[in-house]
Amino acid sequence: MNPDDRTALTALLELSGALLAARSPGQVEGILTRLSVSLLGTRYALFLRFDPGADVLRVTTQAGEHARELGVTLARGQGLSWQAALGAAPVLHVQRAAFPPGAVLLDGSPRQSALFAPLRTPAGELLGVLSVGRLAPEFSARDEGLLRTFANTGTVALERARETARALATREGTLLALGLALEARDYETQGHTARTVALSLRLGRALGLDDEDLDLLRQGAYLHDIGKLSVPDGVLLKPGRLTPDEWGQMQAHVQTGEALARRIPGLAAGVLAVIRSHHERWDGGGYPDGLKGEAIAPLARIFAVVDVFDALTHARPYRAALTVEEALALLRAESGRQFDPRVIEAFLSLRLQSAPDPAGVAWDQP
Repeated sequence: MNPDDRTALTALLELSGALLAARSPGQVEGILTRLSVSLLGTRYALFLRFDPGADVLRVTTQAGEHARELGVTLARGQGLSWQAALGAAPVLHVQRAAFPPGAVLLDGSPRQSALFAPLRTPAGELLGVLSVGRLAPEFSARDEGLLRTFANTGTVALERARETARALATREGTLLALGLALEARDYETQGHTARTVALSLRLGRALGLDDEDLDLLRQGAYLHDIGKLSVPDGVLLKPGRLTPDEWGQMQAHVQTGEALARRIPGLAAGVLAVIRSHHERWDGGGYPDGLKGEAIAPLARIFAVVDVFDALTHARPYRAALTVEEALALLRAESGRQFDPRVIEAFLSLRLQSAPDPAGVAWDQP
């Protein structure tokens, strides 16, 4: 293998490895521009994302010392990027000496050699254009081939990222719908699901959770009381004290909820733990398993505080709402008994001052 081929292979391996870790279109675009600069030795690299609604190309990501086009928008047919997007060639190569007068240049930008590679799906859908430029040396056929391969690899990564985003949006909507199903029975104050999701994420960040655990906490917050869909209205909405049999039915909602949630594809163990264990107590007096202290799943310990706080600060059929100050005082008193002291300490540090609008999600505001 000659040195040029070895260099090209190394570049492609580096790009492919980086793109495997990308989870969103923005991350894919950032990797394409950043590595185009470093691997092709260019002054700049731009990604112009196609917006089909507005029918424009817009610079959404840039890299390189001389990149300053972020946000620039090109109407259909305007500039060399559109020429590449509408043409049949896999790469448009514009030499510095032959730079056309109709090209779009920012004030002060020099004429330079440029390559434009459109990203199209196998079905012909335009995703965007990857553009690079430099003063010297002139781009070679090898450079064109590399950028074409970058664009093809980026197309696959963008399609994967878009499908992932669609799946996540569908899952988020499903989880929200399940959470709202309880509110439709007037069991919980309107907005409980949205508020507990938002406040759980804020508390999770205060405790230093990474993105993966925050996502699991959010899913658990959506689904925490799904098991109450099986509890009869006469028990669920009863304004007075529950009988021992009714209390047993109420407590069983966590096991029922876990069993229901297991039928949702892709739910992780951390989500199921929130559903099953958010009524466990730090001192071991909770249900359904009587777990104590560190034996309780961390995400369940976090959500337990949020769930109780939101319940205390909003009216229930059997009692009036407490003020934020009264609720915080109760939580503080239960530190080391009902709740994990470390979680309570982090929760108190959030400095919540007033209850949000009943239907709002203001608990996510600092």
